Amino acid sequence: MIHVTRKVPLPHGFLLPRIRQIAGATFQAMGKSGDASLVFTNDEEIQQLNKEYRNIDSPTDVLSFPSEEIDPQTDTWYLGDIIISVERAQSQSELAKHPCIEEMTMLIVHGCLHLSGLDHSTAEEKNLMKSHQETILKSLGITDFSWPEEN
Repeated sequence: MIHVTRKVPLPHGFLLPRIRQIAGATFQAMGKSGDASLVFTNDEEIQQLNKEYRNIDSPTDVLSFPSEEIDPQTDTWYLGDIIISVERAQSQSELAKHPCIEEMTMLIVHGCLHLSGLDHSTAEEKNLMKSHQETILKSLGITDFSWPEEN
């Protein structure tokens, strides 16, 4: 189950079934199953989390917190949490000149790939992650493969 929390409004037309489909398709492509949480928030909150967990005092677009635990209440694998700044996604989509829904889709896929065990700390890891991200985005109908900038 993909749990979704909206602390801020989402772009018009970006509905919960589509959000769950994006995350589900990503986990399925990576051979992962389990529960995950997606939280949509603003720059202020994601900046606080970025500072607390990464020692970076600035907002970012997406943070992922892998869990790899079994939920004792449901006995289901819990993959982790993804936090997305809708504010940041909107500004990045304006810069990239593509719809905010596409930017949000890319950020969800990117976060789910992190929960699936991928990273981009080295050139080799980044190339592997980009390859998976592009394949999944294509399957979701996204053709602009801009890569989230590291903040």
